[in-house]
Amino acid sequence: MTGPLANDSAPAAGATSSLFGRTFGAFCAVLLLIWILLMVREIHEVRVVNTRNGQASNQLWAEHARMQASLWADQPERLQAALAELEHLREQEWMAIGYEAPIIALQVWQGDRLLYRQGPPEMGDRMTPDEQRFESDARWLYVQAQAPELGLVVRRWQEVPGDWHFSADGLSYYARPLFYSLPVMLLVAWLLLRAGFAPLQRIGAQIAQRSAKDLSALPATPYRELAPVVNSVNDLMARLQERLEREREFLLDAAHELKTPLAVMQLNAESLQDAPPGPRRNESVLRLNEGVKRATHTVHQLLALARSGSDQESTALRPLDLVALVRDRIALSSQLALQRDIELELDAPESCELAMNRESIGALVDNLVGNAVKYSPSGSLVRVAITADVGGIELRVTDQGPGIPVEMHRKVFERFFRLPDQTQSGSGLGLAIVERAAAQHGALLSLSEAAGGQGLRVTVRFKTPV
Repeated sequence: MTGPLANDSAPAAGATSSLFGRTFGAFCAVLLLIWILLMVREIHEVRVVNTRNGQASNQLWAEHARMQASLWADQPERLQAALAELEHLREQEWMAIGYEAPIIALQVWQGDRLLYRQGPPEMGDRMTPDEQRFESDARWLYVQAQAPELGLVVRRWQEVPGDWHFSADGLSYYARPLFYSLPVMLLVAWLLLRAGFAPLQRIGAQIAQRSAKDLSALPATPYRELAPVVNSVNDLMARLQERLEREREFLLDAAHELKTPLAVMQLNAESLQDAPPGPRRNESVLRLNEGVKRATHTVHQLLALARSGSDQESTALRPLDLVALVRDRIALSSQLALQRDIELELDAPESCELAMNRESIGALVDNLVGNAVKYSPSGSLVRVAITADVGGIELRVTDQGPGIPVEMHRKVFERFFRLPDQTQSGSGLGLAIVERAAAQHGALLSLSEAAGGQGLRVTVRFKTPV
């Protein structure tokens, strides 16, 4: 056989189960369960219903025998003929409804004299009734009918109807239809399930035949059961395509951002080769150092952005003290603050535990505090505040710089974006890193105007309840 179904018997690497086998096995189990339930019902019919009906029939025929005995008790020949005729009628009745008549034993007594006896025929391995036991048991039903005025007693034993069902012949009778029909039903079920799973096999083949660069959507399926699978795969491909586009843009932007400082470094390095000692050489050294610092800063920011863009599921979050982390990161920024004559202030409780990735939150704090110090005027205050309540934990960084226009609040989170007429050097990656780190922790990030109308307030609210 050719086509996508040709290899459906070969399991994929790592696959330990088969949906086809599971469904086929479930069908067989249901078939067997139905047969067992039918057998249980039949057993109930034989044990309960047939026993009740058989006892009623036994009583009826015993009364018929009593009436015949009342008529012909003094004529044994006529009594024997009448009871034989009665038995013949009983057998005809059972034959008319399509069953074999149950075996009986019959005794007619008048006082201590036995007027008539009909014993059961040879029954092979089937036990005959104990005619000295005047009660029913699991195999034989017993009744008696009396005519006290004549001293007559009719005792009758009748085989429990349906006892044959539990013999070897009876069980084979019930099992034969199952075993005769089972191969046909299983073959039909196997063919139907194979045809039913064919669309799924075709979808797998379509995916397997694609190249690594082909992220186009799969064709729509007309089957409701497969539509969620096809839609989910198409959504995944669309997300992968979007992510690849973002990564491509990121590489292009990074190359463009590094091009300028590298060009500066190259020009000044070339001028240093031939420049004699003096002001020109010193200026080239200064510009070379500036280019190296700018390139180094850009590379560090790119690495931080790449780390902050990791999938949230792969990010290890551990309970850590947010206050201690912020205090350490502020200490690292204090040297730049001293150079610019800017005061750093931390308003926070003694400790505040938060499930976080230390490196990611550290990059978030570094960029918020670093930007606040960089864009604040000399002699101003940068305030960092941490508050906790039943709704979560809030981190706020407030400066007294020029702020960001409201219409630019969303734009500044784009990579490599910088405000027009910006005099401070930078890579335009700081707030992009902050946004990624906040998203990693499910935090809400917002920008607002500082109190008093001067400066910017950045608020990061973590939803983790205290």
